[in-house]
Amino acid sequence: MKNQNGNAFLYILIAIILFGALMFAISKSGDEGDDTSNLNEGREEVAVNEILGFAASTTNAITQMQAMHVPNDSLDFMLPNDPDFNTDPTIDKLFHPDGGGLNYKPLPKLAIEDDGVDPSPGYYVGRFNSVEWTPSGTFDILFVAYEITTPVCESLNKKLTGDTTIPTVSGDSLENLFIDDSLHSGTNADFMITNCADCEEIPALCVQNAAGKKLFYSILEAE
Repeated sequence: MKNQNGNAFLYILIAIILFGALMFAISKSGDEGDDTSNLNEGREEVAVNEILGFAASTTNAITQMQAMHVPNDSLDFMLPNDPDFNTDPTIDKLFHPDGGGLNYKPLPKLAIEDDGVDPSPGYYVGRFNSVEWTPSGTFDILFVAYEITTPVCESLNKKLTGDTTIPTVSGDSLENLFIDDSLHSGTNADFMITNCADCEEIPALCVQNAAGKKLFYSILEAE
């Protein structure tokens, strides 16, 4: 009888251990789903901070050039892959070591949503139009992270405005409003309140066109 009782106890103990292992496996499976979600959110946060960090670095580089007595209307935003990048005067070039010394970097991979049409996803800086709500009609300096994903766009707006809503820009293309027309086939136009009423007085925001293409803009120098 003692052996039988001992065997019964052993079977019960094994059953409890197996049940515990099953519950742990189910719990672990649920945790992994949460971990994946948290990981994606963490990566998006890193991408958002990289974009905002590069915008801040761009502002600092422009400020340094202004301190070297390079006026805003002489600033050259030529990208390093341009064949004339090393042509004088290099001191006026934002991305040139002789000028602003800003290290051009690609957009974070997680932030990119490429439609396969030029211009390519990336950072663009320029002084080619005026934003209606800035102090004058003089050209402003715009920083753009072009063709970014919805989650990153929403996270940018949440961080900057407390709201994930992405305003829609109309009346002209994103390229004409936010990228120098030397880099695309359109013609630059001033950024007006009628293009985006929800953008008025907001210096940095992620927006989209009617087709859902998204970009983040920041007015680095409002003139």
